[in-house]
Amino acid sequence: MTAGSEQETTRRPAGGRGEARRAAILDAAARLFADRPYDALPIDEIAEAAGVAKGLIYYYFGSKRGLFLAVIESATDALNTLAEEYDELTPVDRLMRTLDGFLWWADTHRSAFHTIVSGGIGVDPEVNAFYRRSRGRMLAAISQGLIGASTPRPALRIALEGWLSFVEGATEAWLTEGDLHRDEVRDLSVRALGGVLQAAGATDPDSDRPA
Repeated sequence: MTAGSEQETTRRPAGGRGEARRAAILDAAARLFADRPYDALPIDEIAEAAGVAKGLIYYYFGSKRGLFLAVIESATDALNTLAEEYDELTPVDRLMRTLDGFLWWADTHRSAFHTIVSGGIGVDPEVNAFYRRSRGRMLAAISQGLIGASTPRPALRIALEGWLSFVEGATEAWLTEGDLHRDEVRDLSVRALGGVLQAAGATDPDSDRPA
């Protein structure tokens, strides 16, 4: 599918009935994309599940691709908001809460998660750019929670980038193999971060330390 093959304009309803219909479409699409590959899910089926005419999907989201992006955006916004809640929890507890949310979403939206991190529609430059923006926001929130700054020094920034790639890869392996419990994957990721932080400190002794 090329970027110009479908209308890409996304419309936001003013409220009331329009907002409810848009929410119903998003909810139905999220459920269907949870275990169906993007290319295998016809837009007619999404419309039927949402109880709306197919034309409304094009009206609100521009295309199936636009709808898929909206589903992912809604989920990543929720995860990023969770990561950005700098409350009374310790940095480790905040991190574990964020990882719990990340793993829960990946587990309940397996097909969409696989599509994002492994290719599929993710090779589309616009979709990939959206993924990179969302990933950058997550990294900034993790850095802020750990060291009190969203823009760490280069060694720590690169280390955190690599660590998040580890988390995504470990999550993909866990979903495929299923031989660990979700909590074990979370704890493994936390321990891996400890090693990453040590390595960043060894590379750059002036690197920021977790608060």
